[in-house]
Amino acid sequence: MGSPETVNTSENQLSIGIIGAGGMGRHHAKAITDYGARVVAVHDVVPEAAQQLATLAGANIATDALDTFFHTEMDGVVITTPPPVRLEPIQRACELGIALLIEKPPALNMEEGRKCLAYIQEADVIAAVGFQLRYHPLYERVKALIASETVHLVRTVCTCDYYLSFRMSPWFLQSEISGGPLAEQGVHVLDCARFIMGNPKPVQAHALAVKNMALERTEFDAENAVQMTYQLDNGVFGTHLNHCGTERFCFDVEVVGPHLRLQATLSENQVRGYLNGKEIDEPAAAENSLGLDKTGAWLRAIATGDRTLIRSDFADALETLALIDAAVKSRGTGKFFVVREASVEPSC
Repeated sequence: MGSPETVNTSENQLSIGIIGAGGMGRHHAKAITDYGARVVAVHDVVPEAAQQLATLAGANIATDALDTFFHTEMDGVVITTPPPVRLEPIQRACELGIALLIEKPPALNMEEGRKCLAYIQEADVIAAVGFQLRYHPLYERVKALIASETVHLVRTVCTCDYYLSFRMSPWFLQSEISGGPLAEQGVHVLDCARFIMGNPKPVQAHALAVKNMALERTEFDAENAVQMTYQLDNGVFGTHLNHCGTERFCFDVEVVGPHLRLQATLSENQVRGYLNGKEIDEPAAAENSLGLDKTGAWLRAIATGDRTLIRSDFADALETLALIDAAVKSRGTGKFFVVREASVEPSC
């Protein structure tokens, strides 16, 4: 989605900085340059990584110092660091009035998330979170199909092979850094479930979780198996299944109501089920109604000032994080945790 031909001249003139020169930093650098914008600065705590990505992207600045990075004139900053590195770069960008695109999750925890939100709201900058499923035509189609329908239940599934292949950054399976499997993996489909139903807020959540494989790998503590149940403020009950030690990847979202049962499977790029007595079996469209992915929408929002292009702003992304936060806190208690209001403004 979103070829360079769809971008106007003003977007081509945008100057973007990237914090975090790992895999996601490289992914964003390519997306930014594909849309015709320029990467002008790269920051990473490993100077060699910053220089490598800067060379690849054609940026003049490669540094491990935030002072040097933010001394560069930029229209936007992409943050692709591990979740514990959010507060300082967000604060610095907000002080300079620079737009933000932050990889998921929006913060390591709700305490830091609320502080970040306060900076963003005070500065009134564009702040998007990288929930790409909100821009995927498959889920846009499901959202349209159920827009006027009653939904009672939603089910999501996220699976990957981390504990089998170990082909991932080690911190993905270290809960102190990643926030755990719900924040590192399941957050995508949990957020997508909210998106297709019009962004209802979480009410309460409970999770059962266990690490019962790769026990010899004591450097990893993230649970491989998680079962989560929750309630949203639109009355919908949700369940989520998360497993990060099985052979095949999947992102599945299913909704059930009096006159519908629809399942959207990303691996097949298909929505199937029934709706008001009719069978549904549709492949996803080639692109969404915007013709833009998360990066293109963010760049165009900066260029035009049209914030409606942003389908996951920071404040709304915190609602998904609040749902996960409640589920994580419930582990081992046998009780549901009530979700604290995500938009409470702290004193900074």
